[in-house]
Amino acid sequence: MGGQAFANTPTASGKPPHVPRMSPEVYQRLSAEYTTKLETVFDRVVVPRDAPGKLDYGDIDFLAGGIKAHIVPPWKLWAHIKGGSHSYAIVHPETPEAYVQLDVELSPGDGTPEGLELFDWTAFMKGDGDLLQIIGITHRSLGLACNDKGLHFRVKDIFQDDKKKALLFLTRDPDRAMDFYGLDTVKYHQGFANETEMFDWVTSGRFFSASTFAERTEKSNDRSRQMKRPAYARFVEEYMPAFLDDTRPNEWTDEEVLQEALMAFDKKAEYTAMMEAHENKKAEEQLWHEIRTVLPVEGNPLKTAVRGLRRWVMFEKGEPRISADSIPDEHHTPWVTWIAPGSTEALLDWIKENWEQAKTLEKAHATASKVTASKR
Repeated sequence: MGGQAFANTPTASGKPPHVPRMSPEVYQRLSAEYTTKLETVFDRVVVPRDAPGKLDYGDIDFLAGGIKAHIVPPWKLWAHIKGGSHSYAIVHPETPEAYVQLDVELSPGDGTPEGLELFDWTAFMKGDGDLLQIIGITHRSLGLACNDKGLHFRVKDIFQDDKKKALLFLTRDPDRAMDFYGLDTVKYHQGFANETEMFDWVTSGRFFSASTFAERTEKSNDRSRQMKRPAYARFVEEYMPAFLDDTRPNEWTDEEVLQEALMAFDKKAEYTAMMEAHENKKAEEQLWHEIRTVLPVEGNPLKTAVRGLRRWVMFEKGEPRISADSIPDEHHTPWVTWIAPGSTEALLDWIKENWEQAKTLEKAHATASKVTASKR
């Protein structure tokens, strides 16, 4: 929070506490001291690496994970921790009547089987200031996306219909992610001496293209980020204009990157299943659209007829028939998985002849359900 967490918190004097920016020496000393203290409560504690070249610091961010089994913290502290993150003010070691802001965040997924991996990934995401945002914006058009769960490939054929289901998970291992981008992991772990060195590192990746970046489609949150994130703004406004003379031929397409990702992370089977599920969903939606068009009713009668078909029609060897028992919603299987290719017209003809029976059964089912509910 840049030392602003207590800007609206009055002290005894009626004014907010004085939280001056820290020198690198104070920052390093307190980071080490409170890391040690937090390690008595948590198995894992890290201060994500700050942006390169900073001359002073507004606060200290701690990422914590793995609450020790023998620790039973005071309930107020526990409430803060379980809330995800909390800010604390400690007395400044050098400046009288001043404080230092400590932000402690509990790693996402803590206590789950993915907790350790998510801790490492979150530390990577939060490290080096705007680094991951810059990596993200420079590779977005190729389908690569980093979020709080890991590195994903955004499948554009699915993205238009379902943004969440369009994300194919690749990895949450920072080194594997950097390797895939073609970025130097050794250099990353050594750290960056300054901002330009970090920008040079980002643009050294195998997928980076100056022309692709220049032709990107800006979104409203990109412009907002440019106003709020100084390093990101300098990358876009100062670094990239000078870099646009780069003539390296590097025009990857999103399809080429997808194929690389499927091989690198062994995701071909998962991708195939995603696409099959998406295609079945689209086909199912189209099928039910056609079914509605052949039913000679509208409004509530149409809704009842459709519910009846879903609840009372089953398939045997690809052929529809009225079931003796209702089919619960949780057992409903998409019809397109039952019918043979090219048999839609035959199915629609069957529906024209049998929809009224399904509708009658559905009305009786609804009446019986109301009677049962009234007796409870």
